[in-house]
Amino acid sequence: MSASPAPVTAFAAGKRVRLCFMGLDEATCARLRELGVREGCDACVMSTGDKCVLGLGAARVALRREVAMGLFATDADG
Repeated sequence: MSASPAPVTAFAAGKRVRLCFMGLDEATCARLRELGVREGCDACVMSTGDKCVLGLGAARVALRREVAMGLFATDADG
Protein backbone atom coordinates (compact mmCIF):
# COMPACT_ATOMS: atom_id res chain seq x y z
CA MET A 1 0.00 0.00 0.00
CA SER A 2 1.36 3.40 -0.96
CA ALA A 3 1.64 6.20 1.58
CA SER A 4 -0.49 9.31 1.22
CA PRO A 5 1.20 12.30 -0.41
CA ALA A 6 2.77 14.82 2.00
CA PRO A 7 4.37 18.24 1.44
CA VAL A 8 8.01 17.92 0.34
CA THR A 9 8.93 19.87 3.48
CA ALA A 10 7.86 16.80 5.51
CA PHE A 11 10.67 14.67 4.05
CA ALA A 12 14.19 14.51 5.46
CA ALA A 13 17.16 15.88 3.55
CA GLY A 14 18.57 13.22 1.25
CA LYS A 15 15.21 11.55 0.64
CA ARG A 16 14.12 10.72 -2.92
CA VAL A 17 10.51 11.69 -3.57
CA ARG A 18 8.04 11.47 -6.46
CA LEU A 19 5.95 14.61 -6.92
CA CYS A 20 2.23 13.79 -7.05
CA PHE A 21 0.45 17.11 -7.30
CA MET A 22 0.81 20.84 -6.76
CA GLY A 23 -1.62 22.63 -4.47
CA LEU A 24 -0.61 26.08 -5.69
CA ASP A 25 -2.05 28.81 -7.91
CA GLU A 26 -1.85 28.18 -11.64
CA ALA A 27 0.80 30.86 -12.31
CA THR A 28 3.14 29.33 -9.73
CA CYS A 29 2.48 25.82 -11.07
CA ALA A 30 3.25 26.98 -14.61
CA ARG A 31 6.54 28.56 -13.51
CA LEU A 32 7.55 25.43 -11.60
CA ARG A 33 6.81 23.28 -14.64
CA GLU A 34 9.05 25.56 -16.72
CA LEU A 35 11.82 24.84 -14.20
CA GLY A 36 11.28 21.07 -14.48
CA VAL A 37 9.28 20.65 -11.27
CA ARG A 38 6.20 18.75 -12.42
CA GLU A 39 3.84 16.00 -11.42
CA GLY A 40 5.37 12.54 -11.72
CA CYS A 41 8.99 13.65 -11.58
CA ASP A 42 11.46 12.28 -9.06
CA ALA A 43 13.47 14.69 -6.95
CA CYS A 44 15.92 14.56 -4.09
CA VAL A 45 15.12 16.72 -1.08
CA MET A 46 18.41 18.56 -0.47
CA SER A 47 17.22 20.79 2.39
CA THR A 48 13.91 21.87 3.93
CA GLY A 49 14.67 24.96 6.04
CA ASP A 50 13.45 28.45 5.17
CA LYS A 51 14.43 27.56 1.62
CA CYS A 52 13.66 24.10 0.29
CA VAL A 53 16.16 22.83 -2.26
CA LEU A 54 15.16 20.03 -4.63
CA GLY A 55 17.63 18.15 -6.77
CA LEU A 56 16.26 17.31 -10.21
CA GLY A 57 18.93 15.33 -12.00
CA ALA A 58 21.93 17.67 -12.32
CA ALA A 59 19.82 20.76 -11.54
CA ARG A 60 18.97 22.28 -8.17
CA VAL A 61 15.83 24.33 -7.57
CA ALA A 62 15.52 26.51 -4.46
CA LEU A 63 11.96 27.28 -3.34
CA ARG A 64 10.46 29.44 -0.62
CA ARG A 65 9.12 27.26 2.17
CA GLU A 66 5.56 28.44 1.44
CA VAL A 67 5.84 27.18 -2.15
CA ALA A 68 7.48 23.90 -1.13
CA MET A 69 4.62 23.25 1.31
CA GLY A 70 2.29 23.24 -1.70
CA LEU A 71 4.21 20.46 -3.48
CA PHE A 72 2.92 17.04 -2.47
CA ALA A 73 5.01 13.91 -2.91
CA THR A 74 5.44 10.30 -1.88
CA ASP A 75 8.58 8.33 -1.07
CA ALA A 76 10.14 7.41 -4.43
CA ASP A 77 11.96 4.42 -2.94
CA GLY A 78 9.01 2.61 -1.52
